[in-house]
This record gives sequence, C-alpha cells and structure tokens, in this order.
Amino acid sequence: MSENRAIPSALVREVVAATRAEPGESTAALATLLAEADVSAVEVEELLDSVQESQQQTARLRRRTAELEALFSTARELVRLQDVTDVLRRLVERAHQLMGTDVTYLSEVDNAHGDLRVRYSAGTVTPEFRDLLVPAGYGLASLVASTREPAWVRQYAGMAEAPHDPAIDLAVGREGLVSFLGVPLAVGDEVLGALFACNRFAHDFTPDQVLLLSAFADHAAAVLHSARVLAESAAARARAEGAYRELERHLATTQVVSGIHEELTAAVMSGATLVDLVATVSERLGRAVLAVDESGRPFEAPSGSTDGFPGRRVLAEAIRSSRASGHAESIRGDGRTWLVVAVLGADRVLGAIVAEDVDSLPDDVARPTLERAAHVAALVSFKRDAVAAIRAERRSRLLSAVLDGTAEASSLEAEVTGPIVGAAVIEVRGQEGALAAAADAVGDEGLVAARDSHLVVAWTVRDQEAATDRVRRVLAARFGDGEVAAVVGPPAADLPALRASVERATQDLRVLAPLGITGATVRSEDFLPYHALAAGEHHVVARFVEGVLGPVREWDARRGTVLVDTLCAYFDAGENRQGAASALRVHTNTVQQRLDRIWTLLDGDPADSEYRFRVQAAVRLERLRRSLTGEV
Repeated sequence: MSENRAIPSALVREVVAATRAEPGESTAALATLLAEADVSAVEVEELLDSVQESQQQTARLRRRTAELEALFSTARELVRLQDVTDVLRRLVERAHQLMGTDVTYLSEVDNAHGDLRVRYSAGTVTPEFRDLLVPAGYGLASLVASTREPAWVRQYAGMAEAPHDPAIDLAVGREGLVSFLGVPLAVGDEVLGALFACNRFAHDFTPDQVLLLSAFADHAAAVLHSARVLAESAAARARAEGAYRELERHLATTQVVSGIHEELTAAVMSGATLVDLVATVSERLGRAVLAVDESGRPFEAPSGSTDGFPGRRVLAEAIRSSRASGHAESIRGDGRTWLVVAVLGADRVLGAIVAEDVDSLPDDVARPTLERAAHVAALVSFKRDAVAAIRAERRSRLLSAVLDGTAEASSLEAEVTGPIVGAAVIEVRGQEGALAAAADAVGDEGLVAARDSHLVVAWTVRDQEAATDRVRRVLAARFGDGEVAAVVGPPAADLPALRASVERATQDLRVLAPLGITGATVRSEDFLPYHALAAGEHHVVARFVEGVLGPVREWDARRGTVLVDTLCAYFDAGENRQGAASALRVHTNTVQQRLDRIWTLLDGDPADSEYRFRVQAAVRLERLRRSLTGEV
C-alpha cells in the first residue's frame, strides 16, 4: 500500500515539472508513470497534449514577461530622458535580445529629402553597415517609411516590393543579411525613422515578432519626438534669453547714443562748429574722430597720431558710398579700420566725419552715433548757410546800391575791415547759390554783389588777382564748371574809380568768350591797348582778329606752320627781318619766304601803313588770346 501511495505523488510532481518545462522537452518519464498508474493510452495521449500546450503557454508568458520588463525599462528611461543616444542604444540592444535575430538596427530620417541613415545597431560586423545611408525611395526602409506599415521579406535579394540600390545591396551582402523585418517610427503623421530586425538566413517573421518590434519602435519614436520637443524647447528658451539680453544691450546702447545726441544738440544750440561736434564725439566714443571736406582733406590738423589714416582718394570714394547709402561706410587704412559718414547738405556733400573703428564700443553704438553726429553737423551747416545767405544778400544789395549811386560809399565802411582798393567780375551764368558761395569764399576781405549773370567783388586786399582766382576756383569746384572765368579790374582809389573798374572788368569779361578764353582769371590791364577796338560790343574784337588773320591762322592749323608767330616776331623787331630771324633762330631768307606767304594769304597791300597797323593790332590781340588760354 505504501508503494501504491508513492506512485500518485511522483506522478503529480512529474506532471508539474512537465508543464513548466520548455516546449519540445521529452515527456517519456511522464508517460511511463501514467502507464504504471494504469491510465489508458487515450487518456495518456490527451494528458500529454495538455502538458505540451501548457508548456507553450508558459513559455509565451515568460517571453511576454521579459518583453514587458524590457518595455518598462525603456519607459522608465524615456521618462528620465537624460541621454537620447544612450536610451536608443539600450532600446536597440533589448530589442535585439528579445527578438533573437542576428542583427537589429534603428534608422533615422537624415534630411528633408527623406533619406534614412543607420544610427544604432546590434549584431553588425561591418563598419559600412553601421553608418549606411538609404536614399529615399529605395530599399525596404523607404517602403516602411512611405507606407507607415510594418514590412518583412524572407529573402532580401529577391525583394520586388521596393527598388534596389547597388550601394545598399553591397552593404547587405557584406553583412550577410538575408531576411528583414522593418516597422516605422511614427508620431502622428510624421515618420521619424524605422526599426529593423534581420537574420542571416531565410526566415518568416511571426505576428508576435512584428508586434514586439512595433512596441519597441513606438518607444523609440517617443524618445526621438520627446528629444526633439525638448531640444526645440531649449532652443526657444535660449532664443528668448538671447532676445532679452539683446533687448537689455539695445536699451543700454540707446541710452548711450541718446546721451551723446543730447550733448550734440546742446552744442548746436550754443553755437558749436563742426570741429566742436567732432571733439564731442571723439571724447564720448574714446577714439580718434576727424572732420574732412568732400575731397577727404581734414578741416584742421589732428591733435593725435594719424598713422594709418586713409588716403584722400579712398576717403572720397567712401564719402560717395556713404552719400548713396545714407549710412557709415567701413574702410581700411594701413592695418586700421575707419568709419566714414558723409555730412549732406541740401544739394551737395558738405564733408564727412571719420572715426577710428575700435572694439571699445559695439558697432551699433559707434555707427548710429556717427550718423547722428553727421545729421547734427548738417543742421549746423544749414544754420550757418542760412545766416551766411542772409548776410550775403544784405551786403549784395548794399554794394549794388553803392555802384548804382543810390547809396553812399560810407555805408560800406561798417561791412569791411579796410578801404576798398579794387574790383573783379566773375561769370557764374545764373548758378543758384553762387552769391552765398562766393561771399563765403571772400569772407571779410571784400563784398560781393550779384549783377545779371556775373558777380562783382569789391576787394580790400592788395593782391586782387590771387584772391579773385581763389574765389573763381571755389565756384568752379562747387558747381562743377571748369569754364568759370574772371576779370580783375583796374585799381580803385575812390567810388568813381570803383564804378569805372567794375564797368571795365565787365566789358572785358564779355570779350573772353569770343576769344576762346575760359577757366581763367585775367586782368583788365592786359586789354588796355585794345579797348577802343571793342566799341562797346564784345564780339567786335573776335570778328576783327578773324577778319584780318583768318587765312593765316587757317594755314598754320592745316599745315603746322608758324606764320602768326613769324608776324609777331617781325612786328616786335620793328618790322626788321634780321631781328625777327634772330628771335626765331632761323635764316633771314626763311623769314622773307614766310612774309611772302603771309602777304599772299592776306587780302591787303603791305605797303599801306594803315593796313599794316590793322595787321599788327590783330597779331597783338591773337598773341594776347594765346597767352591767356595757354596756347603755344
């Protein structure tokens, strides 16, 4: 009886052990015990089937438990999400262990084209595969990404569902992979990549494997998406902090610039000049600052070193660029950088402010400060020009009244620093602003009046020719007219002489253009012997010279001869051929031959003294014209 009682106990233990065994293990011991217990063969078979089914369920539960543990581990790491790379690497390793495949890898979308690149892998043996790039539209990866559905192939080489790429096929072949299972990494409507499990033999993947890999893929997608959201959040926070810092810096910059602008405005109200403004800017910016004219010439000598100061040509080009852009321009000069901003008037460039560009202040402080300083300097210039224009107009009316006899000469005494000793006339052809420009150039050395198309200058200086030429050059540069001409009249000791000097210079000015004299300053005394010839009509002299010497001048011009010069030497020598030959350094016969040619060309009798006087007068006028125009 005791032995019979032991048999059921052993049978029970064997049944329990068999149900806990792995599927496929032998159940022979259990079958023996059942036969010894007089269990029928049919019952034994049913019991063994039940045991095998229990084995499979137990194995499935164990596998599911391991899967859940792996997924829970990934979920815990996902919550912490401290290192995305480490989380994804562990996820791929867990998927590799649970899937039991030869290779497991994760591919992530690499660019906007949708290319996929292998980021994490387990079980690979070739380095090429660990960084494999799959172009969009090729391979199983692109099929999974485009359909957003799991896909698998038993043999990759025979896959027809997606196009093959030679580079991908070569990498797969070197890795020895045959069968592939891929599931998408998707969040909403966006595919972030794909997760793959591969074998180096032909294999049909089961639904459980698809579900397991899909679960890992969902976690991987969540990791990538969370990492992206956190990165975007961090970037947004960084941008917000940067914007706040930029706002603080901008406010500080605005306060600095506004403070400098207030100082400049106060300087203007107190009557400061451009040089004073530059000194203020230099002090506040802590750098070298200079004021230059439109050609790049400094208004005053700099107090400090000018090493590296750019040349005038470079400055002039920068001033033109600043005028066009309305902002400061940066230039280089001998290893140093300078900022140049043009000071603009109503119709011209008044000059520029040039400052050394150093790192003591941000660029958005220096540039706005210089640009504001240029605006303030322009206001100073407008104010100065307005005052100067009013003063010039008042002095012009006063001088005109004195010349016209409607005012006494004594009224000029309060306007000049000394007695008026001469006059000059400058042709400006009605240029707007000519009066103010000329008055500014003349300064306190005389008075300027606008008369018809020219200006009259009453001088108090002794060297009236040099002073007039200086003013003429200023006007020519101001209006871009190289043909501006001027005539200095005879000295004037009193008012009648002043009026006569102005009248004589005005008449001579009308003669210059017909003679072809432009862009020069001449004296009325140069025309003194010939005023009677003009007869009050400024074209008479030119017609007279052309009428007498026209054929000879034309012959010289056409043949390159010097017949006119020969006539000049002949008359200078008192109509002596030997004297003329000596002056010209030629033979007497040459002079005679030239004279014969001249009298042949001229329409007149050389024996007639009156005719010879006309020829001599025309020759003198022609020589005067040539000397004034610079012709040889």
